[in-house]
Amino acid sequence: MESKLELVCGVDIGGTFTDCVLLSSDGRVVYGKALTSYQDGFVSGFFNSIEAAGEQLGLSPGEVFERLSRISHGSTIATNVVAERNGSKVGLITTKGHEDAIIMMRGLGRVAGETPENILKVVEIPKPDPLVNRHLIKGITERIDSNGDIVVTIDEKELRDAVHDLIRQGVEAIAISFLWSIKNPVHELRAKEIIQEMFPNLFVTCGHEVTQKLGEYERTVAAVVNAYVGPITSRYIERIQKEIRSRGSEVSFLIMQCHGGMFPAVRSRQIPILTIGSGPVGGVMGCASLVEEVGYKNIICTDMGGTTFDVGLVINGQPLTSEQAIVDKFFYNVPNVQIKSIGAGGGSIAWVDPYSGGLRVGPQSAKANPGPACYGLGGEEPTVTDADLLLGYIDPNTVFGTGRGLRLNKELAEQAISKLATSLGISTIEAAQGIVDVANAKMANLIENEVIGHGLDPRDFVVVSYGGAGPVHAASYAKDLGIKTVIIPGEVSSVWSAYGISISDIRYEAQKEVILLSPFQAEDLDNLFIDMENNIKSTVYQEVGEETTIEFKRYVRMRFNWQRHSLEVPLSFRVLNEETVEQMVKDFTSMYEGRYGSASILLGAKLEIESIRSEAVVPVWKPNRKMESVSSVTPPVEAKKPERTVYLGGSPVKAQIYNGSKLLAGNVVEGPAVIDLPGTSIVVDKGQQVRKTERGDFILTL
Repeated sequence: MESKLELVCGVDIGGTFTDCVLLSSDGRVVYGKALTSYQDGFVSGFFNSIEAAGEQLGLSPGEVFERLSRISHGSTIATNVVAERNGSKVGLITTKGHEDAIIMMRGLGRVAGETPENILKVVEIPKPDPLVNRHLIKGITERIDSNGDIVVTIDEKELRDAVHDLIRQGVEAIAISFLWSIKNPVHELRAKEIIQEMFPNLFVTCGHEVTQKLGEYERTVAAVVNAYVGPITSRYIERIQKEIRSRGSEVSFLIMQCHGGMFPAVRSRQIPILTIGSGPVGGVMGCASLVEEVGYKNIICTDMGGTTFDVGLVINGQPLTSEQAIVDKFFYNVPNVQIKSIGAGGGSIAWVDPYSGGLRVGPQSAKANPGPACYGLGGEEPTVTDADLLLGYIDPNTVFGTGRGLRLNKELAEQAISKLATSLGISTIEAAQGIVDVANAKMANLIENEVIGHGLDPRDFVVVSYGGAGPVHAASYAKDLGIKTVIIPGEVSSVWSAYGISISDIRYEAQKEVILLSPFQAEDLDNLFIDMENNIKSTVYQEVGEETTIEFKRYVRMRFNWQRHSLEVPLSFRVLNEETVEQMVKDFTSMYEGRYGSASILLGAKLEIESIRSEAVVPVWKPNRKMESVSSVTPPVEAKKPERTVYLGGSPVKAQIYNGSKLLAGNVVEGPAVIDLPGTSIVVDKGQQVRKTERGDFILTL
């Protein structure tokens, strides 16, 4: 009797399309796309994408949900709420005398997250509108000191009066942020208990629940942002869960977090701030999964979509993370996978600088509607996609988007770019080549700044390219940096973030601020970790299950005593003793030297551990991708398509065109050529070659 096919699902909501990837227990990976459904709060697009992917396996919608063991979802709801400033009306309860901390911001508040050129215009840049209005901030009499001792007991009557006043003013959520709650949260917890007794259905969040890191301002921002996005995000997750159950399924439903792990839906409803910026993280986690498959430990993750170009790093097999995030110029402390973005996507608009007369690309975007001129939806501005089409990088007969049937119009692309060419005094093809060259240069510059800014050499990395426009441009921006290898992750490269989401493990994190000076005592450090991990265990058992298998990963953040810069050191050993503590110090010194140079090492100086962090990883079942047997080097005849003129470096060449879906494992394509794939294409210049691997990936060698 044939065993029942088991499925794992990943869903990623984008601006134009909602992507779904299904991984089957027999190793197959299929995907489906559906138009993102803004009109019903993204719900129908979510389920339509799953059904579209199921069709690729010959399954009806009912059969898909019957076979699903897990749905992992990358939600953009919280991100959109902040970007569009349409969140809940928030009230803030804080320590009396500190009501203005969030209004004052940090000194760099005006230019937080701004580009270098804008930082120079600091006097012209306004502060952002506050997330919570001043009249909705209530100071309460209470005080806990830096040791966690209660100095002034919380005034409960004052708290109740403040809450009643906030409710009268129409607040929909309340954030609580008291001084030194990370040392002793008793006052925050009591305030939350009182508020929930008064108004059981009100969304309430505490600062210490969101972040355990030092920083009164950052913790207050985190609490307010969590409350701001909480009610809307919670309702969305609840609605998706209800729709899943209505299809007769009790499948596990997980939500992607910005730190690269998944949370059960119940946890994401409590701390939705961790879903902000989590969309691109799925792609980075997918790249991290390639470390074992392809054998490269240093990866530059590049995602070129319709609006932005996103870059993340995998160093020594681990995604590069940060402890601080920025939303609309507000700093807050949460662990997150570090991703940098610029406005350089397929829909980025090309224009002429009125002052210099030079060609510019982005950051303005044609977005999904009207989109690039070649979409035929009313867009008239020239974009990168229009240039790619004119230069032959995109098949003019291609159809964008499953179910949308969007055929490209080359004539409209030519009309849009010809206007730009006339203003520049050059030919249309020269203008198209210029657009591509400027976009490639911007992307290469971002990668260079990001990699070198961390004391690393781009030539020690491989590039993984994904997103609808990524593989089209990957060879160019990699070549500019001296990178020799580019990996395009098969036919799912255009939905790679959804794939990364589908295979990500459940992960809980805890952090504790400490002050430990060398020489370090192994037992003291171990006890701190054990106390923290016991608390995580109880939460995991409650929210995931009593029989859950947990793998702990430990980290220490260290610095030379009195130095400002610190580095997080992963502990590659579980047992802490004199020998492993000595290894920890060696690892830190090696990392510090690699980042800042050998001259930066302070010989004889004491070391300081400023914080410790533990990750509780709950591994999820994930099927291995199906392996194909290696075929001949020469591509089969049926994989070849008619030649077309492609402009490489400004010169027209007759390039061989291949259907990437019909190439076999082991096949090698020599440039100049273009490999057409569903949703994207790989441009191969002269002297370059592409090999298809057993797992269906494409390895581009420069």
